[in-house]
Amino acid sequence: MSAPVDLSATELPEEQAVFEPPFDLETLTRPDLLTTSLGIVVTDWNPQRLTGSLPLDRNRQYYGFLHGGASAALVETLGSLAAVLEAGVGGMVLGQELNVTHHRAARGSGSVTGICTPLFVGTSVATYEVTVHDQRDRRIATGRITCQLRRRRTVRGTELGNKG
Repeated sequence: MSAPVDLSATELPEEQAVFEPPFDLETLTRPDLLTTSLGIVVTDWNPQRLTGSLPLDRNRQYYGFLHGGASAALVETLGSLAAVLEAGVGGMVLGQELNVTHHRAARGSGSVTGICTPLFVGTSVATYEVTVHDQRDRRIATGRITCQLRRRRTVRGTELGNKG
């Protein structure tokens, strides 16, 4: 697995800078974002496989297990970011459906890891699968997210914004 990407950096590490992300990485760590509050860290940027982690601390439910909503937020975050990478610079992503099946409880300390891979990428819709694993590499959840893609259109070499 690649080293974690510092989201506060203005550029990706050279070995990962295969593409230009269509967003400012600093915006992903703003203090008002849910991902910042939950401690989600993207550890591998690749349009075909996006990976991130979520700490167990601060994200537990009453019985001490990882909260299912936190797992769902990790799935939504990774799938949405993968869709943003697909939509490209100037594009927009709108969430359409989120489904998460919880297989087992995540306990103890440390973090869980989500691995996002595309299931279908079309012109206007993309669906991703996100598997969430504990530190012993046991699958604790499987999620699927579908997003609408609104790509920036070009007409005869001129970029047009998406209208409506």
